[in-house]
Amino acid sequence: MKNKILISTLVLAVFLSLAVLASLQLVSAVSVKSVNVNPSEIVPGETATIEIIVENPLDEDVTDVSVSLNFNPQGLPELPFAPYDSSNEQTVDKIKEDRSKTFDFEIIALNNAESGVYKIPIAIVYYDAQGTEKERSSLISLTINSAPILDLGTEDSLLLKGQNNELTLKIINKGLSDVKFLEMEISSGNYYSLLSPSKIYVGDVDKDDFETETLKIFFKENSPSTINLPVKLVYKDITNKEYEEDFSVSLKTYSKEQALQLGLTQRSYTSYIVGGVILLIVIYIIYRIIKKRRLKKKTASLETK
Repeated sequence: MKNKILISTLVLAVFLSLAVLASLQLVSAVSVKSVNVNPSEIVPGETATIEIIVENPLDEDVTDVSVSLNFNPQGLPELPFAPYDSSNEQTVDKIKEDRSKTFDFEIIALNNAESGVYKIPIAIVYYDAQGTEKERSSLISLTINSAPILDLGTEDSLLLKGQNNELTLKIINKGLSDVKFLEMEISSGNYYSLLSPSKIYVGDVDKDDFETETLKIFFKENSPSTINLPVKLVYKDITNKEYEEDFSVSLKTYSKEQALQLGLTQRSYTSYIVGGVILLIVIYIIYRIIKKRRLKKKTASLETK
């Protein structure tokens, strides 16, 4: 029994020693110390510089050190980057013990790149003092994004004074990245009353796309022909950075007479038609009453004879 316990203890000790040794080897290896990307967010079609600092914490020099970026990892979709005026691999002859070297890469984000955060595999290959080839793998993150570009306008609609109107606002995303959690806030004014909620949640607006929201609004009789409607848009980009934009939407309002003169509306004859029908009904009723009375008189006169 004691022999079994002794053997188990020895096996455990050996296992722990190997684990500690492997851990020390991982810590004491050439590796990435830091990464700097300029600009930090890359616009599709634009270039960026990646600065990778590789450190050698070993007690010996390492030689033929190469760092490479893999934009087409095996078994995964091709990443939307390419080298720009440089190779995706950089090499130095030596990194001395306890020193570091900087590797600079110039890359470009492809024009059709989707906004997002991408993991880029990198490989570090070097030779130790005994001439043995070593390799380390790592990942760095690159962000493709551009500031959203929103525009706000209206769809064609006739806005009349002194009555309720429907106004359709159109939010257009002209940028290269999607917009999330969009909210629209309409301010009050002296010449109109908003009959819809002043805050409206729109949601997501994809790039090269638009969303519409229809409001109910009443314009007073004394309102000017041109009214500026203040609208605030609050939204986030793919990195959850929040934006606020204020717009002033120009609206044209018309009186009923102006709309008729300009041919924007047709005069309604409904009231005249209804009035005419009612008049004909009244005339018919009067005619029937008179006819009945005459018939009664005539009948009464015949009876008396």
